[in-house]
Amino acid sequence: MRKRILLSTVGAISAVATLAACGGYGSYGQGAGDGQDAEPAANAAPANDEATEDKGQEDLNGKPAVKPAKVLKVTKLDGFSPIVTSATGRTVYRFDNDSPNPSQSTCTGACTKTWEPVPAGTGISVRGGGIDIKKLGSIEGPQGKQVTLKGWPLYYNKNDIKLGETSGHGTGGVWFAVNPNGGKAKKAGDDAPPSVPAQKDVQTLTVKTVDGFMSFVTSGTGRVMYRFDADSPNPPTSTCFDGCAKTWEPVLAGPKGFKVIGQGIKQSDIGTIERPEGTQLTLKGWPLYYFHKDKLLGEVSGYGTGNVWFPIAPNGKKALRCA
Repeated sequence: MRKRILLSTVGAISAVATLAACGGYGSYGQGAGDGQDAEPAANAAPANDEATEDKGQEDLNGKPAVKPAKVLKVTKLDGFSPIVTSATGRTVYRFDNDSPNPSQSTCTGACTKTWEPVPAGTGISVRGGGIDIKKLGSIEGPQGKQVTLKGWPLYYNKNDIKLGETSGHGTGGVWFAVNPNGGKAKKAGDDAPPSVPAQKDVQTLTVKTVDGFMSFVTSGTGRVMYRFDADSPNPPTSTCFDGCAKTWEPVLAGPKGFKVIGQGIKQSDIGTIERPEGTQLTLKGWPLYYFHKDKLLGEVSGYGTGNVWFPIAPNGKKALRCA
């Protein structure tokens, strides 16, 4: 009997600890309950023959057989410079956070659920020309050999449901369809100058909570602020410009500066850096951004984008979903 009472007490303490980490300011606005912020499904494959191209077959003992050779080709889509695809037309991507020399992938764990490594199988070949075979190679990964092009590890995006789709292009300002030389493919409008976000006289910061999330920082009217893993807090440095800044709008100080509303954010933790659009606010050194698709106040639709964008907590850390 004493053991049962002890277990119940531990469970109660655990529940209180979880609530403390994820609450404290009450429920706010739209968000976790609207279906837009669900975690990505694991490795959902496109509904086409590409779904089986890389999966190989099973041998007589039920074990996975060696995957077939990977075939790549050059494809021209409307509005794009030439891009690399699989033989059946599935778009291939590269990730700015990776390294081409030496070839190294930084997309691991949960990242590979969205960005699936292109498997090398028994080898790599080119159909129709346009890619220098000498620039193709492979690296060892948790799921086997991954194809590289000019040193850059290659990926598919799980959200490309139809062949020829490029829904992952420009994600987080770090994921791009790859061109035949291993560089970033260009899409019409990629080089247009960033629009300047509207500025208020005074930029306000406060702390809010959406059900299912740890507390995070928003504007005074409830627009969620984000941090970008590719940036640096020491010294405070932004790496999001041009096309990236269209999707992730820098949070700018107003002509009369900024102010903190309520409790939870230390005034001394707020700083600024200069960029083409104006003076961008930082929190604990991390440059702050809005996500352009957050249409409703309190919406967090940018959560986890590219596995590098997250709402920012009052202490500058990532505001994660509650377990």
